[in-house]
Amino acid sequence: MAENAVKVGLVGCGTVGSGVVRLLVEQADLYTARMGRPIEIGRVLCRAEDVGEATAQVPDGRLVHDVDQFFSEADDCRIILELAGGKAFAKTVVERAIKAGKHVVTANKALLAAHGRELFALAREHGVSIAFEASCGGGIPIITAMQHNLASNRIDAMYGILNGTCNYILTQMTRHGVAYDDALAEAQARGYAEADPTLDVGGGDAAHKLAILASLAFGAAATDEQVRCTGIDTLDLADVRFGAELGYELKLLAIGERTAGGLSLQVAPCFVARDEQLAQVGGSFNALSVFGHAVGHTLYYGRGAGQMPTASAVVGDVLSIVAGAYPAVFTGLRAWPDLHDPPRLIDPDEQAARYYLRFSAKDVPGVAAQFTRILGDEGISIAAVLQHESQAGQFVPVVITTHEANDGAVRRAAAQLAALKTIQGPPVIIRIV
Repeated sequence: MAENAVKVGLVGCGTVGSGVVRLLVEQADLYTARMGRPIEIGRVLCRAEDVGEATAQVPDGRLVHDVDQFFSEADDCRIILELAGGKAFAKTVVERAIKAGKHVVTANKALLAAHGRELFALAREHGVSIAFEASCGGGIPIITAMQHNLASNRIDAMYGILNGTCNYILTQMTRHGVAYDDALAEAQARGYAEADPTLDVGGGDAAHKLAILASLAFGAAATDEQVRCTGIDTLDLADVRFGAELGYELKLLAIGERTAGGLSLQVAPCFVARDEQLAQVGGSFNALSVFGHAVGHTLYYGRGAGQMPTASAVVGDVLSIVAGAYPAVFTGLRAWPDLHDPPRLIDPDEQAARYYLRFSAKDVPGVAAQFTRILGDEGISIAAVLQHESQAGQFVPVVITTHEANDGAVRRAAAQLAALKTIQGPPVIIRIV
């Protein structure tokens, strides 16, 4: 072993962990040439049931299965990579590493969304860094952009496609007319979706990522539980088709917007104009559109998940720490909500935006007057109405797009529409961005 080698310890050797091992072993000469010193695997902690193909490239004698043994034998590891996932065990690992004076690299969005604030404070107390590029966008270097290139900007808004599973499903629905259940089954068959896809399709995964990005972009003290979240699991092909007629693509967006009243955070299916860049992001790709007061609009695009894109981001963080770049940024920027007064979080109900509403109305005289009156009473101005010709007396789909209107007013109007005998079922509400 070279005297100046930097050792890393890995906790977890599943999909991402085995990808990290692969990079560190196969690209060892490249990293040595770039950093001027070798990067070596000191210890790897994994479950006994994970031993096999995933651990095949772990150097001999480096594999352990007990966390206490791992930490006792990883004393010479300068950096600990937390790649186990989950919250409770991962939090314990990160805290132990920090208190032992070790830098931490993690891809764990759920951990940071729930406990990031306290973990960052603990890391600063002990003079170490937590690097987390892989937590939000897989191989997309959005964390680095926030901490470096965009640090000179006041971030006013960001709109992200942050879940590849949902984007694949919506791409199949919008571009190929595939029903939701069939598109989900395809995503699972391709390995894009878990057997239990709830966290992805319910919007929770994107909410975790938004909470992390909001702390960087806006200095927000937000957890994923404070992000209003609507998933894609109730979407209907009818809305995809009507949206297409109106010139829109349907995307699950993670949205952070700075308003006069405070900061709004939400994850929801939204219509995006077909000629906008985000509308062109297809399949399992991710993208984040960021608006800074000085730089204007920037877009970050790439593979948001997967073994090697995520492993690439993890190893990139390791190299940044070794080079000394990451600790300088981590301790130098006062971008964390525990170091200043964070912005007020507002309920999205307080925000104004454009909306799409779809409901089934009975084709009888006076029904149009009913829904226009309800919308008018809530101060909602109609931009367009789309209704296909039908037989008199039948229920027919009606689509309304609004000019900018208060979110709460739109939801109150929808509740009133649902109460009418001439309206069948609750209206569908989709934001237009």
